Amino acid sequence: LLRMPGVREGAVVVTGGTDQSKHLVAFYAAQRPLDADMLRDQLRESLPEYMVPSAFHWQRNLPLTDNGKVDRKSLVALAGELDVAEQDRDGPGTATEHWLAAAWAEVLGIPKDQIGRRDQFFDLGGTSLSALRLAIALDRAVSFKDLTDHPILADLAMLVDDKVRAPAASGSRKVA
Repeated sequence: LLRMPGVREGAVVVTGGTDQSKHLVAFYAAQRPLDADMLRDQLRESLPEYMVPSAFHWQRNLPLTDNGKVDRKSLVALAGELDVAEQDRDGPGTATEHWLAAAWAEVLGIPKDQIGRRDQFFDLGGTSLSALRLAIALDRAVSFKDLTDHPILADLAMLVDDKVRAPAASGSRKVA
């Protein structure tokens, strides 16, 4: 994070409840807010997916302790407050999205109502191990590769729906 252009200070904290629902939140100080997608993309070039923070929050200056070090306790508390604010999201819309969200909730150990259709599996705390558990929980309707190629719930649901339609469409062509 500190290698990103324009970032003066940075800290990453772990937030969330149980081990399965924990995720990384990055705080950074810069002259102006930076594009979170750009930061995320740059970090993905040098870090494995599970080490890329799920959220980035700009601060003019990071809070410091009396010793002049970054006050991580304050950042964890702030991350918790921001998590509550971010719960206002679009929920799953289609039947497939609801089915996938229920499986994500079970595997990630988070409530289903905290999963939105634009949420990304790895941003919610998913790891390569939980991705494999998800593939098994879904009776292999999605593969590990499917999940890494389509980590956003709505995109993965569309892929699943396309897989279901493809055999039906090819079957009807053979009959015709």
